[in-house]
Amino acid sequence: MLIDTITLELFSHTDSWKENGKVFLHDRFFLLHDFNFASKDFLRSTQPYRLQEGRVVFVKKGCANYSFNFVDYHFEAGDVVVFLADTLVEKQGHSPDFEVDAISFDYSLPSVIHLGEGVISLHLDDHSRQVVEGHFELMWRMAHLSPFPEDNLKMLFNSMLLYINTHPGRATMQRPLSHGEELLRKFVALVSRHASHERNIPFYADKLCLAPHYLSTLIKQVSGRTVMQWINQAAVKEVKVWLAYSNETAAQIAYQLNFPSPASLTKFFKRETGQTPSEYRERQKMADRA
Repeated sequence: MLIDTITLELFSHTDSWKENGKVFLHDRFFLLHDFNFASKDFLRSTQPYRLQEGRVVFVKKGCANYSFNFVDYHFEAGDVVVFLADTLVEKQGHSPDFEVDAISFDYSLPSVIHLGEGVISLHLDDHSRQVVEGHFELMWRMAHLSPFPEDNLKMLFNSMLLYINTHPGRATMQRPLSHGEELLRKFVALVSRHASHERNIPFYADKLCLAPHYLSTLIKQVSGRTVMQWINQAAVKEVKVWLAYSNETAAQIAYQLNFPSPASLTKFFKRETGQTPSEYRERQKMADRA
């Protein structure tokens, strides 16, 4: 079973995290307020993470670069980001003053919001920023009431999602994509979703209603990388996530990720990374201890 890294860290080291901002932990979600992610070396740049819960993150100070499902994003003060559970996250770097409000959610995303193939990432004007900040401030205050007003918090959360989903910036920030760019976007979303179990070109060509040769040619032209390079990269990251954040053996991981045998998993991982799965897992453990 995979672990949601951020949630585990918050629940395991509550006191140390509270030194970095306001933290509210509930058995169904966490809420961060004026929280400085840069005050601790958290989320290593060399390690991908698969989140088991959705997130809404509002950037209050500083800037950061992250990758969500193989798409690179730059975030700065005034940005709001929404992404679902099962998102593959990779940290690329952030400024020392990177500070956020954030909330996780483990229940089904309401019908008021539609993420499509990716995430919502918006830069807000001053008025919109005050609205989102106001929602977070009110949720923070209500979370500390007794008895715990869970239904009220859900209504506030849904209200914030509806506001973000209908924000004019969603349309104005999205430039028209060429046919090749649109195909690449859909292909990368499919790879992010299926590469843990499907690692052959015909599968993705069929999903996109294209001939395998045409898909290969167009993806290479648009991205400069082959279809198999995209698939193998995604598969490697999935293996890394399981090695770092599960207690499964290599044989169990091979079964979970649809490799024919543990030996085939080891051969694939060694070819792509220069390390065996056991070597990678041991190095991650050493990094954690350090």
